[in-house]
Amino acid sequence: MRMWLATPLVILAIASPASADPAPRHVDSDYTLLRSAPGSFMIGTAYKRWSVRVDGGQQTYAWARVGGNLNRCFWIFYNATTAGGRTMSTACGTPRKYPSGEEFKQQFTNGMIGSNAQGDDGQPIKLHPHGACTVQNGKIDGWGNVEPWRAVSRPSRRLTGALTVGVDGTATSGDNQVKWRYVTRDGAYALIHATKYGDNDGKGHQGWFFIRRDCLPI
Repeated sequence: MRMWLATPLVILAIASPASADPAPRHVDSDYTLLRSAPGSFMIGTAYKRWSVRVDGGQQTYAWARVGGNLNRCFWIFYNATTAGGRTMSTACGTPRKYPSGEEFKQQFTNGMIGSNAQGDDGQPIKLHPHGACTVQNGKIDGWGNVEPWRAVSRPSRRLTGALTVGVDGTATSGDNQVKWRYVTRDGAYALIHATKYGDNDGKGHQGWFFIRRDCLPI
């Protein structure tokens, strides 16, 4: 069962609302994707032992303040968290949802969104390093967070050597595809899905992350 996809899904049935639980919690998987709405776009990543304060939401996804270097409210996969951790005193307030559509586009992107024909994944693309895209020893770094809602992106949690030039993103079909999902508000980064990492349910290397937009021909 896939729990960690960063693509928007159609929510056919709404789960019963979960009660707010400000008791300390923390992330207990290697990572978990943070979303703009339940089952919708990835807008960040939380990592193991990061503090979480749940302020409501749904049974699968919780509306919660996430610590680490973000300290912001997101929709987080509840089962990626467990009891314990640092107390976070600031509540999130009323849950906010930015599913796919114009509101999401305005809040988190420069207007550029990539999609496959089904609308449930990114659009396959070939790597094309140029401009501000740095290649070191044939590798391109990724980032777990860039805070795409900001007027100027703030990259953090570097994923060193996440992509290999000449191996990843050499074709738009087959193995080792790179699929772009959207470009950040400032136009500097793109969210991608690197298929070589598979659907690993929060263990190991994340398959969805950000790279410099100049690593792609968009």
